[in-house]
Amino acid sequence: MSEMQMVAPSGAAEMAEKVDLGEATPAVPWMARIEQHRAWNILSQLPVAMSAEIPLSRFRVKDLLALTEGQVFETGWSDTEDVPLKAAEVQIGWTEFEVVEQKIALRLTRLF
Repeated sequence: MSEMQMVAPSGAAEMAEKVDLGEATPAVPWMARIEQHRAWNILSQLPVAMSAEIPLSRFRVKDLLALTEGQVFETGWSDTEDVPLKAAEVQIGWTEFEVVEQKIALRLTRLF
């Protein structure tokens, strides 16, 4: 056999036709809280590294090693712009920085 052939499992075509897209689309397009998502019970159990990154202009490793408390750096990011939130290199939403009890925190502002 010189050509590659793809064969769908029996019944796959019939099953694809029976998929109700109404089930996959939420009735409310926007949620006030992530806990309202119908998959929250499963999603809340998944371990994943998350990051919110802001570009720093002319920031080098030696600057990182010399950091001291209260030191401030200029960024290329507008202070009124939300910061992208990534989960394992995939952007999942937008956040803003906030100070809570002398610690920096992220507030989720939009979720994709």
